[in-house]
Amino acid sequence: MRRHLKNLIKIIAITVFVLYCLIWLLSPVIANYVINNHGLPKGYSIVSSSSIRYNPFMARLSISDLELQLKEKGTVLKLENLNAEIHLYQLLFDTIYIAEFEVDGVYIPVVAKNTSLTVAGFELINGEAESDSEQVVENENSESPYKLVIPNFDLNNATVELEHLDKNHHIQLNSLSIEDILLSQKEQDLQLLLMSKINDAPIRLEVNAKLIEQQGLIDVALNVDEFLLNHAQGFMPETLKALNGELSYSNKLSVKLSSDSTMINVDSLLLSINNFHVEQGNFSVDIASQQVQSDDLLVTLIAETPANIAASIVSKTNGVLVKTITGNEQLVKIEDIAVEGVSLTVAEDIPNVAINTLNVSDGVFSQHSMNDLPALASFKQLAINDIGYKPNSVSIQDITLSGLVSNLLLDENKKLATLISLNETQASTADTQALVDEKDSEEESTLANTEVKESDGSEFAFSLGEFKLLDDAVIDFKDSSVKPHYQRNVQINTLSLKDINTAKPELESLFNLQGKSDKYANFVVSGSGQPFAEKQSFNMNAVIKEVSLPGISSYIKNALKYEIESGQLDVKIKAGLDGSEINGDVDLLLRGVEFTAADDHESGTVTDQTSVPFNVALGMLKDSDGNVELSVPLSGDTSSPSFGFSGFITLLVKQATMSAAKEYLITTFVPYASVMKVAMAAGEYALKLRINDLNYLPKQVELSTEQLEFSRQMSVMLEDQSDINVKLCAIATPADIAATSAEEAHLPDNVERLKAISQQRVELFKDYMVEKLNVTSAKLLLCTPQIDTSKEARSRIEFVI
Repeated sequence: MRRHLKNLIKIIAITVFVLYCLIWLLSPVIANYVINNHGLPKGYSIVSSSSIRYNPFMARLSISDLELQLKEKGTVLKLENLNAEIHLYQLLFDTIYIAEFEVDGVYIPVVAKNTSLTVAGFELINGEAESDSEQVVENENSESPYKLVIPNFDLNNATVELEHLDKNHHIQLNSLSIEDILLSQKEQDLQLLLMSKINDAPIRLEVNAKLIEQQGLIDVALNVDEFLLNHAQGFMPETLKALNGELSYSNKLSVKLSSDSTMINVDSLLLSINNFHVEQGNFSVDIASQQVQSDDLLVTLIAETPANIAASIVSKTNGVLVKTITGNEQLVKIEDIAVEGVSLTVAEDIPNVAINTLNVSDGVFSQHSMNDLPALASFKQLAINDIGYKPNSVSIQDITLSGLVSNLLLDENKKLATLISLNETQASTADTQALVDEKDSEEESTLANTEVKESDGSEFAFSLGEFKLLDDAVIDFKDSSVKPHYQRNVQINTLSLKDINTAKPELESLFNLQGKSDKYANFVVSGSGQPFAEKQSFNMNAVIKEVSLPGISSYIKNALKYEIESGQLDVKIKAGLDGSEINGDVDLLLRGVEFTAADDHESGTVTDQTSVPFNVALGMLKDSDGNVELSVPLSGDTSSPSFGFSGFITLLVKQATMSAAKEYLITTFVPYASVMKVAMAAGEYALKLRINDLNYLPKQVELSTEQLEFSRQMSVMLEDQSDINVKLCAIATPADIAATSAEEAHLPDNVERLKAISQQRVELFKDYMVEKLNVTSAKLLLCTPQIDTSKEARSRIEFVI
């Protein structure tokens, strides 16, 4: 019996041995057959040279030269070598012990599209397929009695060819080494080292982790060198036309897990971008180099409580250039931007940012590239110190500015020539932006409503300790819209503004301005006030001396029909504002003022034969030294555009004052520049306001764009001047009915036709003023329609105050 048992054991052992040998020897053939005929979907196959061998004696799996192919697509997976060995006896001790795990020479193509993901030819995600969102995972929290132990896992020479939205990305894993892997329900331990390249950018990742019952420490070190940003453009919005640059990143962080919290501590973080270039719409931004560094960043996560973040950050940026793509116009150029001492804290979801200094060096704004015009503005140094930000407040200790130069050059059309127009730029991006806006309009509307509701609780506060100039600021002004061209240089020696705080309305703010203009004119302006109080109050003292008057003739000669031949102006202003009530005095001193007739007389103006010569009238005001001294008390309510002026001896004094006081004339009538004009009444020594005619093209009845703007300005004037009524007198010309002569226009039928056109024009104008611009109808009085058959006549509406 014993001998039979012994023989049976031998037979079984021999059978098992032979079977193991057959498995070892025949496993490549069997594996290839089973995989090709039963293991792969239709169209997939592995090449005959692929070898998959299993050694049952050592529980070792060896794969070599594996190549998976798909019909019409070729090779979709390559694996040169794989060796894996498991110690089966360790299963008796509830341990899966993989003694050896080595992979070498892997090639995997990946195709990612908007709704699908294909890996090695297998479609893993299909956007058209229905997701089984109701699938229930059972025994999710059940404990496994086994633990996984891998002394060493090596992956070498792995290549992933990623095609994302028609962009190709090359991912090369040179080596991935994981040592001392221990994974169990209660304990996890590993050491990982990854050496890789993404689009030829080296990446190094080190991870050391040791956890016991989900508590412990994880150390991570990551380095990325010179990653080309153009490879990331496919992941950006479609409106981004170009993205270039080299990104480098390194950090060392530790994650500490405990039973009630998670702490992430970043010991060192460095992000740098070189040669950055981005294009969107008609704008491009270039940055030569930028660095963001943090040596102390701590994130604390506690269950069921908001995250706490504390960080110290330093940022440096060099060579910033913003320009338009069309025309290559330079909008902004900044040499250096340095942000130091940035402290970020987030407690209970409330961010708090503190910045020690923000320095901006060598800034240039609005620089045309196609002509020799200077930049609109430039400065040497802008420093902002002690910045504080909270969700409902911004505070700044002080702002200093040096080397400020501004060039305000007006062209023939009174447009700022040194300002780069963005109208074409906005038009070029309008279609794209409209598409984005339409797509997100509902979201933005909902978000805006939410933000409004959230912001109703508290008002935003802003405070500024002081703003000042460190050196002289220069402003060059030239107006080419008048003849002769007007040019003035202003040099500001002192400019300071102190104690601005919206949260403390009772705090008195201080203002000081000193400087000079051209060679001899100078000015000093100082003031104080409470701009944020419920009842505002201000006090101002201003002294302006030696302002040369001949230069301003270009602005007043068309209105007054006189030019200033010589003279200087001194102005002293002492005024105060309490609520809306203003009180003060303006003292004017005109030295050596002489007038001469304007070089361009229009028909209907006062002539030398019908009026008192202006210099004679002015001479009545001069003292023994040939000067004119005027005192103009200011009083009134600022809510009304008219203030009370007294102290004028006669109407002639008004005439002289308005002729000499350049600032008053310009400031007063700028709002109605296209509506009002100043004229000298024949035989009188006073200025009168007249309303410009509203001209029409022949046969035109409806209001044009320019006429609508004229109407708007006129409505503002009528609203401000509540005691003014205006007669509307419409006048037609023969051109309105294509009449060729005055005789033809005076035929009875044609007269009626012309009057009908005039009546239609004036009624449409009044309807627009009353219905659209809310002008009181009683202020607009209609005249009987008229015709004008003179040679140079134009169809128009005349206004009589």
